[in-house]
Amino acid sequence: MRLDSPKERLHQRLPYQVWILSISSLLVDISAEMIRSVLPIFVLLKLQGGAMTIGEIEGISAATVAIMRVFSGALSDYLGMQKGLAVIGYGIATLMRSLLPIALDPIWVIWTQFGDRFGQGISVAPRKALMADLTSEETRSKAYRLRQSLLIAGACIGSIVAGAILYVEPNGYNLIFAGAVVPSCMGLALLILVVKPVQEPKKLLTLPAEMTGLLAGNDKFYTSVSPSQQKRNVSSTAVTTRHSERADSLPSYNPIYLRDIPALGGEYWRLVVAAIFFNLGNSSDAFMLMRSIEIGMSPAFIPVGLVVMNLVFALVSYPISSLVLNLTANRDNRSLKIRFLLTGFLLHAIVYFGLAVVTTNVQIWCLFGLYGLHLAMIQGLTVDLVNRAVEPSRRGTAFSLFNLVIGITLLIANLIAGWCWLQIGSGFTFTVGAFFACVATLILLIGSEE
Repeated sequence: MRLDSPKERLHQRLPYQVWILSISSLLVDISAEMIRSVLPIFVLLKLQGGAMTIGEIEGISAATVAIMRVFSGALSDYLGMQKGLAVIGYGIATLMRSLLPIALDPIWVIWTQFGDRFGQGISVAPRKALMADLTSEETRSKAYRLRQSLLIAGACIGSIVAGAILYVEPNGYNLIFAGAVVPSCMGLALLILVVKPVQEPKKLLTLPAEMTGLLAGNDKFYTSVSPSQQKRNVSSTAVTTRHSERADSLPSYNPIYLRDIPALGGEYWRLVVAAIFFNLGNSSDAFMLMRSIEIGMSPAFIPVGLVVMNLVFALVSYPISSLVLNLTANRDNRSLKIRFLLTGFLLHAIVYFGLAVVTTNVQIWCLFGLYGLHLAMIQGLTVDLVNRAVEPSRRGTAFSLFNLVIGITLLIANLIAGWCWLQIGSGFTFTVGAFFACVATLILLIGSEE
């Protein structure tokens, strides 16, 4: 067995700034999860909001993050201000969170959550690009594994802290929201004071015409990036699609060319249609938390469901990803990956059917665990299948269009869920979600047999 020399081990160590950036993200994630795990309870029980209000909050939030990721990547690449944009994003999110403790009505919450997710959306691509800039080829995958581990840790810690506060003080929602500002400020301070940008920002005051070309009728959505920037962006998506066979097969923040859309091909559009139907029934986790309230669970124990979901995801995601990689090594990759995706969609339908009839705390916690298994099964598969369905020169268009469509779909999905809950009931809401997952499964199944 070959042992690495001390020099090689030193070369493979993560730079301290990567640790600082990761800890900064961890603190911001803890803050976000403290709010996320109790916000639906607060809106329902304290602000007297309804299911439709939750649908509006979650729909706007999900759509904002999905759509902003498209634009933040292009802006980050063009300006070269990875740290600056990450600071702006974290700063906006922190500011919006500081306004939650004085929320007086659901409309206030809607605006603060929109601003929060807007800031998060701005920071996603620059933060990943900054991580790529701070690492070498030898340490990059290790850095992203660290980030993924801390993401799960942040989700669990935030939910546990929020639940503990409610256990001690049943009306401590404002205490949770105020407390969530502390780790967010700490993460922002670390990013500003310790993390050093690798590249000098470009001295530009205005965006080029191509950046707003879509509004002017131009066929280019935003400018292309240099080869070095493309390489960095490829690395920045490695967490989601780390099991792709070739590095150059990963999506990057390339321009959208309207002339490329008709040439994306039938397989791409089949995946888009399947994703639309699946996400029409993929309402926010907030509705699962609302279901916990409905069956009589104490508010202090509601965040436990999110902890269970994240722990199951953490435990099974790597083994499942490794299994997919091993099974597809010498076989028809597309066929086997579609089967895994089909299984994940069906598991989603089972969870939602279960949520429609669940009656006890233990049952709903088990369903949260199954939902974590579902997330682990489908992670990265849709991205990889879309990636393989289009030519390399059209991948930027394909992924940017895909994100825009899914962002709009998530907005509609949460509005549908809120309306169904309000007009008919929770059981019907989750049954509709399961139905859409089954339709998406059928679309993929038909396509895989052609």
